Parts: sequence; structure tokens; C-alpha cells
Amino acid sequence: MAIIEVKKLTAGYVPGQPVIQDLSFALLPGQTLGICGSSGCGKSTVISALLGLLHKQGGYTEGEVLYNGENLLKLNEKQWRTLRWHKFALVPQSAMNAFNPVFTIGRTFVETSHAHKVETSRDRMELLLDSVGLAPDVLQKYPHQLSGGMRQRASIALALLLDPEVLLLDEATSGLDVITEADILKLLRGIQQERGVSIIFVSHDRRIINEVCHRRIVL
Repeated sequence: MAIIEVKKLTAGYVPGQPVIQDLSFALLPGQTLGICGSSGCGKSTVISALLGLLHKQGGYTEGEVLYNGENLLKLNEKQWRTLRWHKFALVPQSAMNAFNPVFTIGRTFVETSHAHKVETSRDRMELLLDSVGLAPDVLQKYPHQLSGGMRQRASIALALLLDPEVLLLDEATSGLDVITEADILKLLRGIQQERGVSIIFVSHDRRIINEVCHRRIVL
């Protein structure tokens, strides 16, 4: 049974001029689904629609995004807060976008927990960092003190904070060198095998999509 089933999703920013039209697909448990295409084709629009964020960006959505048989597009913001990060978590295009530059990594973890009305311990944060290959002292560091690869690992750890079922990665390896990119992809495969999460992986690079994804959508 699919975790997420999308039926005839139409989304855009100007009425009558959809960026995405009649898109349908299903995400299965433990599967990595790739969404690829050139810049401006609507990849990030799909991610925003799946997270119920498109209306905050002045956009609109039509169709169905089913999770456990419920159409997420009909939820209000209060209902969405029970799903974001708890069930679906985002690793954004730039790892810097995951962190407030004036907060340490540890404070970002704590603030994220509080925003979702849960508590997290230092042991829990250190365990998450260890799961992505980072040392405990990263909690005391600011984002600018980390390399691009370390920030990306930290953003993946942050996305795993509340044990989501689905990770959405929007150009998660963009801007990384080839060696760091390979390390991140290996890390994601390990996380998926260990935790059984499903992944939607967005990239303009078909080489990466072909390497890490079980199924692909080309926009």
C-alpha cells in the first residue's frame, strides 16, 4: 500500500497557468522516488505542494495528495502542523536554509523540537549527529563553521529529529563536490535501510536520480 498517493495534482502561482498539471504518482514504503527535470520545470513546486506550503508562497493546488486515505490538500494549517516533521520532513536545497545563522546547531535542534511541542535531550541530538557521521561538538558550532558536506549531514539529522516516515530532499547534493556528494548519497541509502523511511529525491541531475532511486518521474 502506498504511503503517499498523488492524483491529478495541478499546482501553480497564477490561476489558469499551472506549473504542474495532472501529475499522478505513488510512493511506496521504503522506496526512493526521484523527481527530475530542468530548472523551472516545477520540481520544487511539487515539494511545496506535498508539504502544504504552496499557499504560503501565493500559489494554489488542485487534485489529491492522499496519506492514509486522507486528502492532505484539504487540511488546515493546524492539522498540517501535526504532520510536518512528524510524518514528512524536508531537507532543503541549500543546507544553510535549514539553519538560523545566529543559532548553534544544537539550539536549532532544540528550537525545532519546541516548535513541534516535543522535548529532545542532548543524548538524542548526539545520537542523531552520530547517525550521519558527525561528532558531538558540532552541536556547539554555528552553520558557517561547518563545511558544505557537514551542513548537509546536519540538515539530514535535523530532518530525522521526530522520526518521520517520509524524507523530501530538494536538490540535497546541489553545490557539493563529487566526493562529498557520493558520501551523502551513501549516507541516505544507509539511513533508508536502517530506518525504513521512504524518500522523495528531487534533482536536475539524472545521473544521481538513476543511481539512488527505485523509480523516476521526469517533469
